[in-house]
Amino acid sequence: MAPIDPGRLVFVEECGTHTAMTRRRARAVRGERAHGALPRNRGPVTTLLAGLALAGMSPAMTVEGGTDTAVFATYLEYFLLPGLRPGRVVVVDNVGAHNPDRIRALVEAAGCELVFLPAYSPDLSPIEEAFSKLKALIRAAAARSRAALDAAIAAALDAVTPADAAGWFTHAGYPTRQAA
Repeated sequence: MAPIDPGRLVFVEECGTHTAMTRRRARAVRGERAHGALPRNRGPVTTLLAGLALAGMSPAMTVEGGTDTAVFATYLEYFLLPGLRPGRVVVVDNVGAHNPDRIRALVEAAGCELVFLPAYSPDLSPIEEAFSKLKALIRAAAARSRAALDAAIAAALDAVTPADAAGWFTHAGYPTRQAA
């Protein structure tokens, strides 16, 4: 993928969150123990589907439960693709939900190109680092209800800057002028 202009790339991925996400480390005054609360039951997984381009995070979608082809197609059709200009390159990993012909047809109908990352190569996907930042912010929010979790996800998505994205693109091997 080296000859593709990084400005055309949009990396799409999904990650799981839940209402028991919390920081595992804390600080306390010397000699005192840090205390925190963690729910006994974490509740259902809330899957976040999002994209990352040099401009930052794309529109995102959350669903309760996992991702299958129907969920991924819904995200593409109603959230990601309407905001993309023709000629963009949508980059996904080789998860089974991304492979059906229906997904390729949706992307190509929007005038975009679908590219798959090699198997077992999260280091080539800058959105993995974006999700690391998002999950740290979601843990810090300590959301204990679905509404609070959705609000924490929205705030975390807003916290990703174009400078963050440029740094993650460069770190993943897609050099940008902004990060130079």
